[in-house]
Amino acid sequence: MKNCDSYRGKTVRAAGYLDDCADNDCQLFADKKAIGISADAWKAVRNAKRDSAEWPKAWNRLAAVAPIGIGYDETFDRKAASLQHSYVVITGRVSKDSCTGFATGTDRAFGIDPIDIRPWTPADGAPANMQ
Repeated sequence: MKNCDSYRGKTVRAAGYLDDCADNDCQLFADKKAIGISADAWKAVRNAKRDSAEWPKAWNRLAAVAPIGIGYDETFDRKAASLQHSYVVITGRVSKDSCTGFATGTDRAFGIDPIDIRPWTPADGAPANMQ
C-alpha cells in the first residue's frame, strides 16, 4: 500500500481482487495477476538463504506485490463469501502496526480490520477487463 504510514489507524476504502476469504486466509490483491506474482515472490523468499545477497532482494520483491491482509469478522466473512474471486471494495480501519498485516502474523493477519465489502464496479473505476 503506497503511503502506508499516512493511513495507519484510519478508516479507508481499498479496492482490489479478493481471493479466498475464509478461516485463516483473507487477502486483497491489487489485481488478479498479483496472486501469481505474490506466490512466486514467496517462493523466492523461502528458497533464498538468509545470509545471501538474494535474501533482501526476495523480501523487497515480495513487499512490492504483497496483498493486504483482511482481519476476521464473522459478519464480514458471510458477506464476503459470495464475492470471493472477484474485484471488490472493502471499507475498514488500517492497522496501526502494519498496512499489509504481516507484522501481526500470517494466519488471518489483518492490515485492514473490515467493516464492509461490496462489488467493485466499472462505475467506481474498476478495471475494464475484470477477468
